[in-house]
Amino acid sequence: MVGYLLNGVRNRLAPVVLGQHPRNTIFSFNYTNVRHLAVFMKNCAETLPGSGLTVVDVGAGRLPYFADFSPKVARYLAIDYDETLAEEGADDRVHRSVGAAEALPVGTAVADAVLMNQVLEHVECPEKSFAEVRRVLRPAGLFFGSVPHISPVHLEPHDFRRYTDLGVRQLLERHGFEVLSIEPSGGVFSAAALLLNMDWVLGGRQDGRPQQFSDNRAFWGAPVVGMLNVLGLVADRLFGGSRRSPANLGWIARRHPDSSH
Repeated sequence: MVGYLLNGVRNRLAPVVLGQHPRNTIFSFNYTNVRHLAVFMKNCAETLPGSGLTVVDVGAGRLPYFADFSPKVARYLAIDYDETLAEEGADDRVHRSVGAAEALPVGTAVADAVLMNQVLEHVECPEKSFAEVRRVLRPAGLFFGSVPHISPVHLEPHDFRRYTDLGVRQLLERHGFEVLSIEPSGGVFSAAALLLNMDWVLGGRQDGRPQQFSDNRAFWGAPVVGMLNVLGLVADRLFGGSRRSPANLGWIARRHPDSSH
C-alpha cells in the first residue's frame, strides 16, 4: 500500500519537479546537457535563412526541437526507428518515416537543413551516415548536430563511441562539409555532475539487457541531483575554462556547394 501511494506521488509530481524534455529542470539528471542543447538548437533555427524550408530530423524521437524550426519550415521530415518515433500529430507539415541514418528514406538534394542530435554515438556506421546527410542536403545546405564527449554508456546495446571536437571536425570535413562552428557545453565540473547523476539514475549494466532507467532514483534523488548540477555550473564559471572536458559538443556545418568536393 505504501509503495502504491509513493508511486502515485512520484507519477503526479515528477513532470513538475523534473520537467519534460527539452524543458528539464535543474533537478533532472541531464539538465546541463539538455540546457545546452535547447539554447544551441534555438540558435541554429534562428541561423537558418529563409522560410518555406525542408528540414530533415535524423533520430527525431518525440520531435523536441520542431517548435524551434516550425516558423521556417514547410516540410519537417522526422526519421527514426519505429519504437521511438513520435505518433502522428496535428501539424501536417511533419512527415514521419521509419529509417536509419545510414540509409535515409529521403530524396537527393531536397533538404535545406539536417538535424542529428545525440545520434552519432548510436549509429552503426558514422561514415555512411554523414555521406547520407550530404546526399540529402542541397548545395550550401546546413547540418546541425550534437554528440556526447563524456557520458556513461546508455541505450545499450547501441552505444558505440565518443567524440572529441577534433574527431567531429575530421568527420565533417572528410564528407565535404565546411565547419562553421563546434561548440562545447560547459566544463569539467558540470561534466562530472552529469556523470554522477546519469550513472545513478541508469544503475548497473546487465549483459543482454537494455538500459534500465530508475524512475524512483530520478525522482526521490532529485534534491541531490539538483545540488550537484548547481555545484557543477558554479565551479565551471569559477574554475572550468580549460575547454578539455565538455560533456557535449554541438556543430554547425555547411554542405560544400561544389558537388564534386
